Amino acid sequence: MNITEDILQDFRNGKIEPFYMELYPSLLSYAKRVLGPGNEFLAEDCIQDAIYQVYQGRRSFTTPLQMRSFLFTCVHNAIITVFRKQERQQRYLAEREWIEDSVIDELLLQETLDRLYAAIDALPDHLHRIFELSFEQGMKNVEIAAMLKLSPETIKKQKAKLISNLRQHFKDDHLVLFLLSVI
Repeated sequence: MNITEDILQDFRNGKIEPFYMELYPSLLSYAKRVLGPGNEFLAEDCIQDAIYQVYQGRRSFTTPLQMRSFLFTCVHNAIITVFRKQERQQRYLAEREWIEDSVIDELLLQETLDRLYAAIDALPDHLHRIFELSFEQGMKNVEIAAMLKLSPETIKKQKAKLISNLRQHFKDDHLVLFLLSVI
């Protein structure tokens, strides 16, 4: 790539074809090499942007070397901008995917819990009370029996009935059945 005084003078006067014909192949080769395979269209965009910037400041260049240096700097900066944009896009997509997965998981969990608590609220009062004491407050069967003045065996049977009742309520819902099996 060689910018002569004639090419510089023509370019400064607005005649772009000789400048373009002399510089474009070399600039394209440089941009393709730096951007890597599969990014030819991005290389062309970088060169177009750089030539436009040089064209806007064409009257300020006094030597071919000055213009050539500025042109390569513009191409280099355009390539860096492409890399930064790609990095931001990849980071955004990764975050978005994680957020979407997280939101979907949270929505499913909340919907399941809402359905589960609606089923718990529909339990008869005595089973609802046993559920609160056992599963929400973490009391042992012996403690619940003493508090409700029942035998521990009765509490054990009532808890089995409570779980059976909830399982029956969700007999076709495998996710809730899984949650109930963990309880």
